[in-house]
Amino acid sequence: IICLQKISLHFIVLSFDRYSRDAMIGEVICSLSSIFGSENMKNQPISLCREICPRSLKIQSQGRGELLVSLCWQPATNRLTVVVLKARNLPKMDVTGLADPYVKIYLLYNSQRIAKKKTHTKKRTLHPVFNESFVFEIPNGIDGLGNISLEFLLLDWDRVTKNEVIGRVELGGQKCEGTALIHWNEVCSSPRRQIADWHKLTE
Repeated sequence: IICLQKISLHFIVLSFDRYSRDAMIGEVICSLSSIFGSENMKNQPISLCREICPRSLKIQSQGRGELLVSLCWQPATNRLTVVVLKARNLPKMDVTGLADPYVKIYLLYNSQRIAKKKTHTKKRTLHPVFNESFVFEIPNGIDGLGNISLEFLLLDWDRVTKNEVIGRVELGGQKCEGTALIHWNEVCSSPRRQIADWHKLTE
């Protein structure tokens, strides 16, 4: 019983998908210490009823964390260099209290995705260090970064269910505001300089 006090049961409720990985409906985590904490419960069959918790509520209660990225605009070559440096304080995504995060980066023109990059997955960590650099070629005919924006999606890799979005960051575009807008404006006004900043991950 002493050993069981450190063990939890993780139940995942899925929706079957014939053509892709099953989608998660919700989850229930039960610690064995709460189930077998009483001497009267030993060697007795137990029936449990627990509310299924949507994963989105779990993420909201913990916060989504932050992402550190660095950008460099090179007008002479019409290239935008993006470095995904690291993230911190990510929410716990599995029963071990950890996550398997990776980042997708989209280049958008007039809010339409035109290119995509992706980092490697970092296993079992809430503070991943990526240090991965990507170069986006701005298509011919597009002058400057006026209608260009970037979208960062931080996801949790899962072997069984669909990979889940932990949070996102948008730089550039009409919806850009706050520290994201300050960072983007600095990149646009200071070409050939690598400029880094932290950004809170949002829903």
